[in-house]
Amino acid sequence: MGVDFRDYDNDGREDIFVTALTNERFSLFRNLGQGRFSDASALSRISADSFPLSGWSTGVFDVNNDGFKDLFSANGNVNDNAELTSSQKSRQPNAVFVNRGDGTFQVQTLPGEALYRGCAFGDFDRDGRMDLVVTRLNQRPTVLRNISDASGHWIALRLIGTRSNRDGLGALVRLVAPSGRQWNRATTSVGYAGSSDRIVHFGLGADTHASLVEIEWPSGIKQQLHDVPADRYLQVQESK
Repeated sequence: MGVDFRDYDNDGREDIFVTALTNERFSLFRNLGQGRFSDASALSRISADSFPLSGWSTGVFDVNNDGFKDLFSANGNVNDNAELTSSQKSRQPNAVFVNRGDGTFQVQTLPGEALYRGCAFGDFDRDGRMDLVVTRLNQRPTVLRNISDASGHWIALRLIGTRSNRDGLGALVRLVAPSGRQWNRATTSVGYAGSSDRIVHFGLGADTHASLVEIEWPSGIKQQLHDVPADRYLQVQESK
């Protein structure tokens, strides 16, 4: 089903989140380094909460800008008449597994049930909160505008490659702020059946600036920005 490869626990190693069908469970694999992964699905508390869901597209983004990336899943049974032959529901709500910052997640289902499938992420209204659009079988797509009340500060980067590819895809970005460090990567390949915005987004919580933003471009060039104020978009061109 859907998959995303991001660092959810801010340890500098990219982890794997995978959705699955109803009566299975979504999987979260924590990267231990040196090619080893640990199944954190149960310890993170997403196993039981995801059991009734059939997840398709997904994404690992900080939706409330608290400095910890959350998990989103677009849900809907593989059959449009599952109720006729089972106790399962065909139309299901989308879900956000909110990162508590301690390795565990709390599920929040969103209003509206449908046969959801693909999704794409981006800050459509440029307010610093990640929004998304989700496709529905036999219905028009739905646009979900992020109106999180607890939204903190943020920084978003749009990369322009010179030696690397034009869009900077594959670049790894490290951010150092007063409350800690984060990592994220420039990519449009998220989830399933959708292509997301290539911006590299960071939630900062209460931090009003980042002391360091370091970009490791696909070419191998490392580029640093110092004392970057929060709540703004930055366009960064790869140094020559």
